[in-house]
Amino acid sequence: TGGRKGLRIIVLKGVFDPEELSGKLGDDKAQAIEEELHQECGQWGTVEKITIFAKNREGVVVVKFSQPIAASQAVEVYHGRVQDGRRIDASYWDGVTDFTVKEDEKEHKEEKRHDEFGKWLEDQDLPEEFRLQVEGQ
Repeated sequence: TGGRKGLRIIVLKGVFDPEELSGKLGDDKAQAIEEELHQECGQWGTVEKITIFAKNREGVVVVKFSQPIAASQAVEVYHGRVQDGRRIDASYWDGVTDFTVKEDEKEHKEEKRHDEFGKWLEDQDLPEEFRLQVEGQ
């Protein structure tokens, strides 16, 4: 059997602390995590792609295998494992969840608030003394 049919992509949560991937050494740390996962996951089958979501607070890594059985074995091995003091949660990808972290939610809300205020200002009727005066008309 090939594991759960068609399920070749797994999600690993708790693989890293996002703070570890920020700063100057972040890229090196991310590369080390990717290489380590590639080597370990490769023992169950061909790894097609590893994606590290460095800004995700849950420390998410997605691994895509060529064969469903390899993904199945990886989920069994990783789920519940404690690594560097963090418990890893391993599951199959649901096909829709995007683990990419958009720019800070707070910044987005602030920008929206500024846009709404700007629109409000533009919609106001100005008193005569504040209106643009053009000479010669």
